[in-house]
Amino acid sequence: VTFAHCAKPEEDAGNCQKSFKVQNFLIIRVWDDFTSTIAANATTMPQEDAVRDAIVIGAGISGLATGKWLREAGFNVKILEKSSRAGGLWAYTDHGYGVMKFTHINVSKQNYCFSDYSFPDDATDFPHNTEMRDYIYGYVKHFKLNEIIEYNTQVEKLERKGNEWQVTITTVSEDEQNRIIPVGEPTVIVAKYVAIATGHHAKPTWAKFPGEESFTGSIMHSVTYKDAEFNKLSEKRVVVVGIGNSAVDAVCNLVEVGRCKPVYLSTRSGAWLVPNYIFGCPTDHYANRLFLNLPWQLATRIFEAVITLVNGGPFALGLNPKMRALQTQPTVSPTLAHHIQRGEVKIMPNIKKIQGSSVHFTNDEVVKDVDQLIYCTGYKIDLPYLSDDIRADLLDDATNEISLFKNVFAPKIGPTLAFIGFVQPASGGVLSMSEMQARWFVELCKKTVTLPNQSEMNEIIDSDLNKTRDRYFHSARHTIQKDPIMYCDEIADFIGAKPSYLKHPDLAWRLLLGTNGPAQYRLDGPNPWKDASKTVKKVPLTGLMNYSGILVLFLFVILLINIYWTIYDLLGF
Repeated sequence: VTFAHCAKPEEDAGNCQKSFKVQNFLIIRVWDDFTSTIAANATTMPQEDAVRDAIVIGAGISGLATGKWLREAGFNVKILEKSSRAGGLWAYTDHGYGVMKFTHINVSKQNYCFSDYSFPDDATDFPHNTEMRDYIYGYVKHFKLNEIIEYNTQVEKLERKGNEWQVTITTVSEDEQNRIIPVGEPTVIVAKYVAIATGHHAKPTWAKFPGEESFTGSIMHSVTYKDAEFNKLSEKRVVVVGIGNSAVDAVCNLVEVGRCKPVYLSTRSGAWLVPNYIFGCPTDHYANRLFLNLPWQLATRIFEAVITLVNGGPFALGLNPKMRALQTQPTVSPTLAHHIQRGEVKIMPNIKKIQGSSVHFTNDEVVKDVDQLIYCTGYKIDLPYLSDDIRADLLDDATNEISLFKNVFAPKIGPTLAFIGFVQPASGGVLSMSEMQARWFVELCKKTVTLPNQSEMNEIIDSDLNKTRDRYFHSARHTIQKDPIMYCDEIADFIGAKPSYLKHPDLAWRLLLGTNGPAQYRLDGPNPWKDASKTVKKVPLTGLMNYSGILVLFLFVILLINIYWTIYDLLGF
């Protein structure tokens, strides 16, 4: 008896749809019990083409990078995507999970890209989400990833069976509200390796305030906010809760498009507001190895001084952060400061209680006649398809901490299951970090490198978690926080891809003082790229860091001279 399943997406990744050919099965009835067994197991028996070397769950940027690297290494891989399009949150939909209509990436195009597929030279420094979507679709087309993506396929369960992974999937469709609707029976795929690339922005976190049930207006989470006009909030009185990037983007959109003046922005912890540009260069270009290797207490003082010089500082704007600038993910906005200064946005403390249409704050101020509350209160990690035993061992729902070796591997499981993209960049973008994780995973699948033993991995996990707790402000959003350059250097070192000053003396100055983009990790190690050096040189080196490097070098030379003369005097020459 042969079981067949046919699905071929269209070439355009933005309009990928499944077409199914229903196969008729001819079963010769030999005896009744035999046919009953076949019928009972028809939906759960692995099909011949459902046995893979590797499965990737999710066709967002992390999943696409993982699938691409696995296929290039010769693995028979399939990417499973529950929607009809690639791109994850960058594939805008009116009602589903993803970006707002007006969202731009807040990391420069040089640092938010794949290592061997750059943005066009004429792309803006901080591309709009439609540019980002087109860039991702271009990556899919260039590397022919549609050939390995199964769209409209939802993972229902992931279980470990001996030395293999059993993935239960269901064919789904989307309605007009972008809700996922099952349309097929569960089937099973078996693979030796699995990469989970569904990301850590999975489950919206909702704030809870006394009297919330009495509120006469509407309450929504930022996951469903798309635009002031789209959400019918023009000229409404709105309170936004939270002060991450989604919150400030929504606030500015409400002011500029919705003419909601003032908009009330409620924050319990405050924030350091960072502009997109500092001294004419994208802010993320100032992250470099020289700066990041300083003690963070010194580095944060330098960063805070620069922010205050450029932006006036958070206290002048009433933001009153409870943490140092490098103890949190930066809140990036080119316009929020202006709206605050013009009185179009009012910064408020945490909400104390809600009574009818009135919102009371902890400073005893009251805003009356509120129409809308928007909770921009972040997300939690959620892995509903993971078997209960594995999930309980890895994820602490209360703290949002996930126990993974270098944010990728579970010590009890080893290299056969990877979590790609479960890391929050302290500056810069997650894309370079995800791609480096994917390359590490592939080298482990190829058995060219190995993981430490389980005991060593657990010790390192505990050490890393303690460092994170000591370094970052205590919050669920900071439990997986990492500096991208330092993190990528560490992972790259595992596979021999960390860029070498000695091997590339012409790039040494840039490698020390520049941000350089992900192509720097294609200079050495496995999969070197012929255009890596040229691409690194195209990333601008900021004048401030260039001059700072010259100053540091000058001071170092002075120090060496002083040491020389001190030794000279001590020896009595």
